[in-house]
Amino acid sequence: MKRALLVSPYFAPSNLAGALRTRLMASHLPEFSWEPVVVTVDPSCYEEANDLASLPLIPDWLRVERVRAWPSQICRPLGFGDMSLRAQWQLRRRIAHLLQREKADLIFATVLPGYTSLIAAWAKRKFGLPFVLDYQDPWVSDWNREQSYLSKQGLAHWLASRLEPGAVAAADAVTTVSDETLQTLRGRKLLRDGLPVETIPIGGDENDHAVASKIGHSMISKTAGDFALAYLGTITERMLPTVRTLFRAVRLAVDANPPGRLALHFIGTSAQANGRDMHSLLSLARSCGMEHQFHLEPRRIGYLDALRSMQEADTLLLIGSTDSHYTASKIFPCWLSGKPIIALFHARSTVNNIAQELGGVRIITYEDPDGLEAQTNEVATALREVSEQRSAAVPPRHESAFAPYSAKAVAGRYAALFDRLLAAKN
Repeated sequence: MKRALLVSPYFAPSNLAGALRTRLMASHLPEFSWEPVVVTVDPSCYEEANDLASLPLIPDWLRVERVRAWPSQICRPLGFGDMSLRAQWQLRRRIAHLLQREKADLIFATVLPGYTSLIAAWAKRKFGLPFVLDYQDPWVSDWNREQSYLSKQGLAHWLASRLEPGAVAAADAVTTVSDETLQTLRGRKLLRDGLPVETIPIGGDENDHAVASKIGHSMISKTAGDFALAYLGTITERMLPTVRTLFRAVRLAVDANPPGRLALHFIGTSAQANGRDMHSLLSLARSCGMEHQFHLEPRRIGYLDALRSMQEADTLLLIGSTDSHYTASKIFPCWLSGKPIIALFHARSTVNNIAQELGGVRIITYEDPDGLEAQTNEVATALREVSEQRSAAVPPRHESAFAPYSAKAVAGRYAALFDRLLAAKN
């Protein structure tokens, strides 16, 4: 059995989206003759609340090496709180300790947080391990580029734009969750000729929903006659134009008097366990005349509770951003819930192609975020028809089409990539 070190500062019971990639692929790598060893940070060092209910999703056999990070109470006043910085040297020490005692064949690091890439690049230089760099999100983003040079975000962008080229240059292969992220790397001429690159989705695992149906708790409470529309996940500033269009569309759908009462649930919008309505979504809903239809739970909820809430909703919503690279890996758990989905996304988002392959998703796209209002009537029609016709109002589901997006298939693609790099090294 070959061994891969998977470096991911966030791992279960972390409830951040970045922890999902490593757990899903690690759970199935042994089926392809690779033993995963997850190198991560101790949950007590996370600033976010831990999702202890998610621990049953970690296989009993999976080896997880955890290190302590410098306390955020000390680091944040000094100007940095990024977990991959607070645990940078501890993670390096643990990897060195592991490699001095036993053999490993490859190292994998997933971004974000971006400074994780520096750990794997260092391990390659010091120990000669093939290095796979994975991007779940861009490290150098357009949003940070637009910030003031004197702001924290501007300084982070300046530093990342100078460190990223070295990390990519050290990589033996680069994977991303979206083609757009890959194009940003190409546009900055970071990908050398001959470097293996692949777009590999996060994917999903049906077993997660099976566990959620037994021990998860829904955040959606319905009264008789309610038709529950639900969006679960963070809302960022760059998603607000899409949210505004959705609110106006719901208002139009309500005015058309569909059978039953539309109830719009937004859950986990702040990404914080003690989060608040930081984008004034309640005020926005009121301004769109939706104060009686809108139900907001800004606090981040547990992963299994989120899946259970998906199962309880009548229709699920996927909301895009002004960033065309935004992929929304939540499409996979949403699709696995079996519920009809309405998606509003940038025309160049990878979500659109995935949705067309899988079926069960009614997609409305936009090219120019400033022109989103033109989609309001189309979204309203979709909402009205789904509330009346349920699954008949979305394209048919293609159950077999999910196979390439299953956690096992994703692990298989990584195992094949790992095998190629190992063969090239030998």
